[in-house]
Amino acid sequence: MDIVRTTGYHRRPPHLVAEYKGFFTREALEVAYDFATYAPEHNQGMAEGRWDFSLSSPDTMIARMTTDRVDYQLFMLAEEGLDAFLIGRPGITAIEQLRGKLLAGDPGDSNLDLIRRKILRANGIREEEYQVETIGSSPRRLEAFLEGRVAAAMLTAPSSDKAFASGGVLLATAEDYVPHWPLTGGWALRSWIQKNRELIVRFIRAWVAATDWLLLPENREETIRLIMEKEGLNRERAEHSMATVVPKARINPVTLRRVLELRIEMGVYKPPFAPAESFYDSSYWSEATGLPAPEPAGFPKVAP
Repeated sequence: MDIVRTTGYHRRPPHLVAEYKGFFTREALEVAYDFATYAPEHNQGMAEGRWDFSLSSPDTMIARMTTDRVDYQLFMLAEEGLDAFLIGRPGITAIEQLRGKLLAGDPGDSNLDLIRRKILRANGIREEEYQVETIGSSPRRLEAFLEGRVAAAMLTAPSSDKAFASGGVLLATAEDYVPHWPLTGGWALRSWIQKNRELIVRFIRAWVAATDWLLLPENREETIRLIMEKEGLNRERAEHSMATVVPKARINPVTLRRVLELRIEMGVYKPPFAPAESFYDSSYWSEATGLPAPEPAGFPKVAP
C-alpha cells in the first residue's frame, strides 16, 4: 500500500466515494488528506513539497506559477462551476453600499478575490473605493463576517449557508460572472509528478472509477448521504456538489484559459502570456483512462 499526501479545502464527492467505497484501496493507495484553512500556508507548503499534491483550485496553481514562478502542473480536473457568493452583512442590501467599507479577503490574487474584484468593477466600484483585510479561507472569512468585523465576504458552502442563516444578504453569485469555473483540480510540483508517474496514474484511475460510480443514477442517493455525513453539507449543497463533478476528471483546457483571461483582465498576469497547455499534462489522465487527450485551447484571448 502506497501512501500519498494530499491537501485541499474540502473532500470532493469523488474523493469521498473513492475513500469509503474502496476505489483507492483497489489501486493500493492510502490517501492522507490535510484540510487547508489559510491559503498562504497552503501555497507555501505546496512549494516546499509538504504534500505530494493539492486537490484545490487550478486558479491557485496558475497564480503561483505566473506570479511566484513555482513550476506546477495540473494532471486532472475534478470539479467545474463555482458555488460562491458575495454576501453582505444585515443592512447591506446592494453592492453600491460597499463603497468605503472593509471586506474580507484571501490573498489579493486568489480566485475568489479576483472574482470579487470583477463583480465590484462590473457594478462601478474600483479597488481604491473599498478596503480588504486578508483573513483566509471561507471558514476564516465567515468568522470575521459573523463577528461584524467586515461588511461583506465572498463565501463558499457550507460557510455561505451559515452566513445566510445569520441574516446575510445575497449581493452576487459568482457563477453569473465566471460561468463554468474550474473549481477543483489535481496538481503538484512538475518535478514530483514526473518522478511519480505510476502513482499519479493509479490515483487518477481510482478517482475516475469513483466518478463513474457516483454518476450512476442508482448510486446518487448513497453519494448524497455520504457528502452530507462526511462534509457536513445540507442536502441542497450536497446536490450542488454532485452537479459540479467532472465526468472522468477530464481536463478542460478552455476553462484554464478563462482563468488566464480573468487574471489578465484584473491586471495580475503580465505578458508574455503562455497558452493553457503550459499548465497541464493530460498524458497521465490519458494513460489512466485510455482516452484521447482533450483539444488544446491555446493562448488567452486578450481584449483590445
